[in-house]
Amino acid sequence: MTSTEGVALQVDDVYVPLGLVERKKQSKPQGDISPEQGSELYKETEITKTFEHDAFLEEVLKQRNTPKSQGKRIAIIGEPGAGKTTLLQQIADWVSREIHQSIVIWVSLADLRQKELKAYLFETWLTQIAEKTGKAEATKQLKDDFVALFNQNNVWLLLDGLDEMSASNPLTEITRQFREAGLVYQARIVLTCRVNLWNGSINALDDFDTYRSLDFYYPQQVERFIDKWFIAVPETAKQLCTALKESGKERIQDLVKNPLRLTLLCLNWQSGDGKLPDTQAGLYQQFVDDFYKWKKEEFATNSHQRQQLNVKLGELAKAAIDKEATRFRLREDFVSQFLGDADDENSLLKLALNRGWLNCVGIDTNRKPVYAFFHASFQEHFAAKAINDWHFFLNHIPENPSKGTYRIFEPQWKQTILLWLGREEENLKQQKQEFIDALVNFKDGCGKWNRVDVHKGFYEYRTYFLAAAGIAEFRGYSKADEIVAQIVKWGFGYFNIKEQEWHTFGKQIEEKAKGVLVETDRKKAIAALKELIGNSQSEEICEQAAYSLGEIDKDNSTAIAVLVGLIRNSQDESIREQAISSLGVIAKDNTTAIAILLELISISKDEYIPGLAASSLGAIAKDNTTVIAALEKLIGTSEDEYSIFLAATILGNIAKDNHNAITLLEELIGTSEDEYICFLAASSLGEIVSAR
Repeated sequence: MTSTEGVALQVDDVYVPLGLVERKKQSKPQGDISPEQGSELYKETEITKTFEHDAFLEEVLKQRNTPKSQGKRIAIIGEPGAGKTTLLQQIADWVSREIHQSIVIWVSLADLRQKELKAYLFETWLTQIAEKTGKAEATKQLKDDFVALFNQNNVWLLLDGLDEMSASNPLTEITRQFREAGLVYQARIVLTCRVNLWNGSINALDDFDTYRSLDFYYPQQVERFIDKWFIAVPETAKQLCTALKESGKERIQDLVKNPLRLTLLCLNWQSGDGKLPDTQAGLYQQFVDDFYKWKKEEFATNSHQRQQLNVKLGELAKAAIDKEATRFRLREDFVSQFLGDADDENSLLKLALNRGWLNCVGIDTNRKPVYAFFHASFQEHFAAKAINDWHFFLNHIPENPSKGTYRIFEPQWKQTILLWLGREEENLKQQKQEFIDALVNFKDGCGKWNRVDVHKGFYEYRTYFLAAAGIAEFRGYSKADEIVAQIVKWGFGYFNIKEQEWHTFGKQIEEKAKGVLVETDRKKAIAALKELIGNSQSEEICEQAAYSLGEIDKDNSTAIAVLVGLIRNSQDESIREQAISSLGVIAKDNTTAIAILLELISISKDEYIPGLAASSLGAIAKDNTTVIAALEKLIGTSEDEYSIFLAATILGNIAKDNHNAITLLEELIGTSEDEYICFLAASSLGEIVSAR
């Protein structure tokens, strides 16, 4: 899949160890999830124990500490792209190194085709071994030696991809072959299988201990994978990690906990020269196209099948979001209305399960399968592709709203609306223009807010905010600049009203306007905020605008310059304090910000400012060697105990395994006559040590 983009990485180049959970029985999922946490759909609820990677190898494989088979029969299950094959490869290497006299035999079960496992081993596999020794075929002696290895219990069979066997029911078929294979079944067996197959029918392999692969942890393991992928260009890795942390990227953060989806993200970042597609819709469409390339030989489809499947997945996704009580956990009978029966080899449901777009995530109270999309975000993507008329979202009938359609006010539809606005089909351009126009000009019929009812006009603001988020996806909207200008106006000072009831409502709108600036067209928002900062005479508005600018554009020089200027020159202490706090959010590793914060820690006589500066510095200077050196110098030269305490505390938090900080805090506790300093130093020391 990656070779077409010129990427030829080996497993060890990017491998990040995954944990596993020992499953007690199949999960019975309850309730729904937020699509921002779509990976929770695949979380096991009926588990016995959770293993980190090394603990699994040691306890399960080496010590054979398993409840059913004493380590002899192990099944590793997971959804598509969860890293099952990669994990099995690592197990093969580890067993070969760590378990004495082990003979590890790898079999991709798709390669059996119509052959039995025993025949494959004694004919195909053993013949390949003979050829490597210069013989045309396996001799009787070689076969006898092979049998002896099985009888000595030295053979490990690593069977990859049970779901890829060419059999109508691979579970039943492999069980029969195990039963009839005689000595072959004496081997220790570790197999991998998609969760769909393992959960989808009566499982005849009930003597296997079952382990489910865990997702990557975000951000630690995700960023480690990215660093390994871009090891030759670390700056590119850093840029991708930073892009993932941007506000509004929560769905992507959750999506890429799956190793395959993270691979697709890295591939897109690399092929896009360090940027993702302009719209979310473009990114998800690229994911869909790439996903079909994955294992295309094992699960071959033609363009007609893919098109037909995509259409029906869209209809299913749209109906589920609109009507189902649990929008992302889908009942079998509901799914079957759109995709047919899973038992029908020619059904679209069977195809969706084989390709991995749908997966079994548990059973309901009637022991019927419960399905979920590969990730909830893909369900929203397919739903957006199934909608061809903007009136599905909004059909405003002012004189009788009960007869209208107002999905724009239902939060579960927001992401689908944004994905629909990002669709690139030319025939939708006019529709998208009309839809944004309708949002901007929406009248709720309540009049503007006034002394009687401060909430009148509230729905008009909501539609405007949705339009502002929408123009980030539909870049061709003709009045986008006007929308952003209006949002900035509402967000900064427009609602400075004295009357309490008006003020409360105005503040609510102001905060929502600031929030939507992170969602709207990025370039236009940056330009509008810079213009506001340049024209405003209010320190408060400049500070707030600089913070918002930094949220949208991390390390923005204009934002940081404004905040540093306010810290140095403002006579309003609350403005200075807020500016210091803002630097701790928006100025990671920025040298200008670091310099002013170090200065405040070392020379400020204010009781509160140095501690606030220390907190911000700790947030933006993790593992920063320049800051570490400056703090160590400050500790060595300062005579002020509070400055020494702050510097040592920051040092202990930003510099991993810095024993100097621990030693200094211990010395401070032992020598200081100030009880408050001793108390603070002891508290910090406890936090630093407990975090290690």
